[in-house]
Amino acid sequence: MPVLLRLALSVILALSVLVAQAHAQDKRDGNYWRSIPETEKLDVILGLFDGMALSESLIQIVVRDNYTICSDVIDSIMAQTSKYMDNLTTAEISSGLDTFYENESNRKIPIYWGVWVVARQSKGDKNIEIFIKELRRAHK
Repeated sequence: MPVLLRLALSVILALSVLVAQAHAQDKRDGNYWRSIPETEKLDVILGLFDGMALSESLIQIVVRDNYTICSDVIDSIMAQTSKYMDNLTTAEISSGLDTFYENESNRKIPIYWGVWVVARQSKGDKNIEIFIKELRRAHK
C-alpha cells in the first residue's frame, strides 16, 4: 500500500475517532458523567443551575407577561422546582449522580434527568422508582 494512501487512511481513522468521541460527549448521560473529572462535574452542575435560572427568568418575562392564562402552570413549575431543588448543594448532586450512575441501567439517562432523580430522592419522593423505570424505558 502506498505511503500516501496509508497516511490518508490514518488521518481518516483518527478523525473518525475524534468525531465519535465528540458525539459521545454530546450525549451528556451517565456514561459521560462517569468519564469526566470532578472539576468538570461541578461545571456541569453549575451550568444546569444557570440554565434553570435563565429558564425561570424567560418564563416569567415571556410567558407570564404575554400569556396570563398560563400563570397557574408557571406557578406550579416554580413551586415544584423550589420544592425539590432548594437547599440541594452541588456536592449532594454530584455524589447523588455518582451513585445513580453506578447502576448500568441508568447510564443512558441524561444528566439533567439524573439531577431531577437525585433531587426527588433527597426529598423522599415515594414515586421515584416508578419515575426511574420510565426514564430507563425512554432512554434505552
